[in-house]
Amino acid sequence: MNVSLLVGAFVLSVLVGAEAAANCGQKKSLVQEFIVNGYRTMAGSWPWHGAMFHRMGRTTTYACGVTVLTEQFVITAAHCTFDQAERQRLPASRVFVRLGITNLDVSDRHVQQHSVDKIIRHEEYDELVFENDIALIKLLNEITYSSYVQPICLWQGDTSLSGIVNQVGYIMGWGLDEEYKLPSDLNQATVPIVSKRDCLESDLAHYTRFYHESKTFCAGYGNGTSAGPGDSGGGLFLHRGDHWFMRGIISNGKVDPNTLLLNSESFVVFTDVAYYMDWIKKHVTIATSVMIDTDLVVAPPPSSTSEAMQSNLLGLQSCGKDQYQLGTPEELKKSLDQYPWLAVIEHINLNTRALEDVCHGVLIHPKFILTAAHCVQRKRQSQLRSVRLNDYRLDTVTDIFVTNGLTTKTTSDRIAITGSSTHPNYNSPKFANNIALLMLGKPTTMTPICLPPKGFPLPTAGKLFSIIGWKRNSRPEKPLIRNVVQLADFETCRRKYLRANITLDTSGGQLCSTYNHDDDGESCSHYMGAAPFQYVVNGPTEGRYYLAALSSFGHTNCRMDEYSDVFTYVGHYVDWIQEKVTKNQ
Repeated sequence: MNVSLLVGAFVLSVLVGAEAAANCGQKKSLVQEFIVNGYRTMAGSWPWHGAMFHRMGRTTTYACGVTVLTEQFVITAAHCTFDQAERQRLPASRVFVRLGITNLDVSDRHVQQHSVDKIIRHEEYDELVFENDIALIKLLNEITYSSYVQPICLWQGDTSLSGIVNQVGYIMGWGLDEEYKLPSDLNQATVPIVSKRDCLESDLAHYTRFYHESKTFCAGYGNGTSAGPGDSGGGLFLHRGDHWFMRGIISNGKVDPNTLLLNSESFVVFTDVAYYMDWIKKHVTIATSVMIDTDLVVAPPPSSTSEAMQSNLLGLQSCGKDQYQLGTPEELKKSLDQYPWLAVIEHINLNTRALEDVCHGVLIHPKFILTAAHCVQRKRQSQLRSVRLNDYRLDTVTDIFVTNGLTTKTTSDRIAITGSSTHPNYNSPKFANNIALLMLGKPTTMTPICLPPKGFPLPTAGKLFSIIGWKRNSRPEKPLIRNVVQLADFETCRRKYLRANITLDTSGGQLCSTYNHDDDGESCSHYMGAAPFQYVVNGPTEGRYYLAALSSFGHTNCRMDEYSDVFTYVGHYVDWIQEKVTKNQ
């Protein structure tokens, strides 16, 4: 589903635990794995979200979501601290929480389990109408912050509803599905915040009882995307600048009397955390120490079609269009139609006549694919044959996506390769000039990525890059993966590889970068060759993706973090690319 995040020109003050005031609401691990029917979150995607469990004798049961505030406190809904069968308050001894968790059935090594020292429910909580549905949980031992466990920021600003109406929040949890089953994987969804009037008018009899002025707000699409039983206690999060902050706690929703499930076409009621800041501060030591400037900084846009064509190397009028609203964090964008330039290079096995996925390619022109030179070379038993575009999972023929209740099926487009050109200085020195151009048998209608024009420097200061594609591993599922990439110091990288008897190109054709190689917390792997290293340049109305580099090689042991991966810097080869395309188009 498209994500709409509003970025205003104002300064937001946030409250955080004194122990980690400068680092609240920030993700430390930014890998995402895309799957069909939306996508599940991977470890570190929402590091402040955790799970509450209830003990029943020797049995433990997942109950609700929680959110990390400080090293010793998490926050949740008050009704989550009750035994729902007996409708009795649970003692601290019958509750524990797990943090850094994304799968209820798998105990990853980074998951932390904490016993509870004290449960602090709001003194005026009314379980009949869910008024003041908020509680703090003090943990017996302090949380250890990591890439998978981080605190959220709390908003201290204006508590009026008008300031957040129509903004899109993120919710997540292990809520029951339509078959009344708990999913194993943590799921997330976006929900717009609606006005009091829209909420009440949708069902006056119901919401008059459960909507509490100033203390709650409603959110949801009313179209099937909603929270479910089991999502209670989790937060609603909004993104500003480099930080995430918590505005609501999932409290209650309208139940369908026939299924006893939440009616997904109705709004969900959230406890407004901003209203309860004074109550929270009575029990938790917090400090106001983070100021987030949310003014959106954008690059000057092309003001005409002519200027737009000059702003990319090959003079394309349409390239690299970002489908999301300006300011949307890269790790929150879904894959469907977002990266149409990504291609798979296929070789044909000369013995079996089967097509094999070998490398990535990147569409830079309706008739041309850019890739790594080593992907083009004929192998002993296979040779270059074709490319596939519009693919999302390598292990399926038809990819299925469900967005806002609508099902989309996609199949890849295969196009024969009729020509190739490898850089004349490839492998001189070894691994250098690792770039090649492929000519397609027919033009494609897929959108190419933009190439930076001549003399356009690679942005570095504070710029986040992303790498997308498929990894080489033994897992049966082959979904599209994305990582946030950071540039590494090239000279440091060069010296380290030199100790391994590998000489990097010092003429400017290579750069080094780092990203998280962990696939699932237990294994790690590299991308297939020529995975695109890209970035977004924002104008006032839309963003465009530019190709910065192609993955070339990395250390065989991806656990050895001292070795950065090496990429072929595309900007160094713009003259060669432009010459080849101009001669053959």
